[in-house]
Amino acid sequence: MIDVGKLAAVLGSGVCSALPGLHAWSGCDTVSALASQGKMKALKLVQANDLYLQAFTDLGSSWNVPTDVFNSIQAFTCQLYARNTKIVGANSLRYHMFCAKKGQIESGQLPPCEDSLMQHTLRANYQAAIWRRSLENLPDVPAPSAGHGWELDDGGSLKIRWMAGLPAPDVVLNLISCTCRRTCRPSDCSCILNGLKCTVVCKLQGCSNMVQDDAIVAQDANDSDGDSDD
Repeated sequence: MIDVGKLAAVLGSGVCSALPGLHAWSGCDTVSALASQGKMKALKLVQANDLYLQAFTDLGSSWNVPTDVFNSIQAFTCQLYARNTKIVGANSLRYHMFCAKKGQIESGQLPPCEDSLMQHTLRANYQAAIWRRSLENLPDVPAPSAGHGWELDDGGSLKIRWMAGLPAPDVVLNLISCTCRRTCRPSDCSCILNGLKCTVVCKLQGCSNMVQDDAIVAQDANDSDGDSDD
C-alpha cells in the first residue's frame, strides 16, 4: 500500500499542484496519450523545469488555455521528443526531425503539429478543470464541445476534434494515396489514419472511405442513360 501523505511530502507541494494537469495531458480515461511518451518521462521533465511546472499547475485553473501556458506546454512537448533541442515550436520540430531522418520516420515518432497539440491541450485543460473543482458544490461546467477539444457529430454524439484546420495544404493532400487492396480499414489505411478521404489516385477504387465527386456521379448517370437508350 502506498502512503499518499509521504509521497506528497517527497514530491513537494509544487509538483503535487501540477499533477492534475500533467496527468490529464499525458493521458487519462478521457484524454489520449502521445505515442511512446510515458508519464515518468513527462514527470521528470516537469520536475527539472520551473516553467513547465508552472504551466501544468495553471492547466485547469480556468476553462480556457492562456497563450503563455500553451507556449510553455509546446516547448515542453518539443523536449519530450528531443530532450536537448532548443526548438520551442511543434511545427518547427516536426520539420527538423523529418528532414534529419530524410523522411524515413513514422508519423507516431513525430510530435503533434501545433493545431493538434492545441486541441489535445484543450481537452486536458477541460479534464483538469473538472478535477480541480471536484470539491465544489454544483460547479458550472461548460459543454465539452464548446471549444474544449471535442465536437458533436451529425448524430449529436460527442467525438474528438483532432484538428481545427486542414492537416496540410490542398496541393499536398491531393498527392496522398493509399495502397489498400481489398478494403480500406482504419487500422492500416494511410488515408484514414491521416483523417483523409480516399481519392482517384488510391489503388483501391470505390471503397467506403472514398468521396464521390458530384460531377463524376452525374456523368456516370448520364452515360448509363445513354446506354439504355441504345
